[in-house]
Amino acid sequence: MSNVNTESFYKKLELATLKPLNVVLEGESGVGKEYFARLIHEKRGCQGDFIAIDWECNNTCQLHILEDLVKNHLASVVSGANQKRNTYFFRRIDLLGSQMQLKIFELLESEAKKSGFHRSQLHQLGLIASLEKKDADKEIKEDLAVDHFLELFPLRITTPSLRQRKQELGSLMHRILESVNKQLNRKVSGFSFETFYFFIDYNWPNNLDELRSEIEGAVALTRDHDLIRPEVLSGRLIKCQKLLKTDNFSR
Repeated sequence: MSNVNTESFYKKLELATLKPLNVVLEGESGVGKEYFARLIHEKRGCQGDFIAIDWECNNTCQLHILEDLVKNHLASVVSGANQKRNTYFFRRIDLLGSQMQLKIFELLESEAKKSGFHRSQLHQLGLIASLEKKDADKEIKEDLAVDHFLELFPLRITTPSLRQRKQELGSLMHRILESVNKQLNRKVSGFSFETFYFFIDYNWPNNLDELRSEIEGAVALTRDHDLIRPEVLSGRLIKCQKLLKTDNFSR
């Protein structure tokens, strides 16, 4: 992805925070779609909860959540109590079956008619969804599988991979380290200057999931109040650095 597309991502992200448009965040696995969904929720100033829905739960669970969405969320939008409404985040809508798509439409349209809510206003419920993109053939099949449901989401944002957001890597490293320290009750101070170059030169094919895993492993091998140094990094980062040095030397 070019820098222009990365800039477009942030512009669309800002637009999503300014208006309650339904948004689909699409991209590779582990690029931080849920992180950006939570960011949109916070910047919109919603005082309700951030409710993440997994389509892998059973039908009874799904229907209970959808009934809550329709009866409470839609009602709050109609009444104008937008500042206190929940944000519903639909994880992996590429896993959403056609029957559930139909059920969502039936519930939303039925309640909208009762409330005198225009169908076009269903685009402004503040819903957020994630869609995982894989290879080209699967992308087509997944898009067709959720085509009707996607009509509810007028704003689609492609989330850049971590390798395309290297300018954010430093802040992400420190943010994840803070989270890992808290989770493991550790006090690792930060990263050495040399360590940062190992992270910046690696392309992170598994995105934020891999970044967090790397930092968790480094924290386990680092003493409290010390900096994370290159000798505690995984073999894949060390190998990448050696290959880069070899390539530079051969030139």
